Amino acid sequence: MNSEHQSIADQLIADLRYERQLVDLIIRGCVEYRWAVTQEERDVAEAIIYNAFETYAIERGIPLKQAEEFCEQHLDRLIQMVENIL
Repeated sequence: MNSEHQSIADQLIADLRYERQLVDLIIRGCVEYRWAVTQEERDVAEAIIYNAFETYAIERGIPLKQAEEFCEQHLDRLIQMVENIL
């Protein structure tokens, strides 16, 4: 494989690992949210999910302010969808 192709392959692997970390954080947050007993535990789990969701949106090119609005609008739906999968 020439160096250009190797570079593209390396970048793809790095991107997949990075996105996997964000997805893993969202899943972990949803699991913690599901088992939260206190409001404080729910708030912490929700913050984990929100931060990973916002980071993902920003990485996809959404400006910060719009990403914040988007995540606030869709956070509950994201949590529900992930919990349904789990």
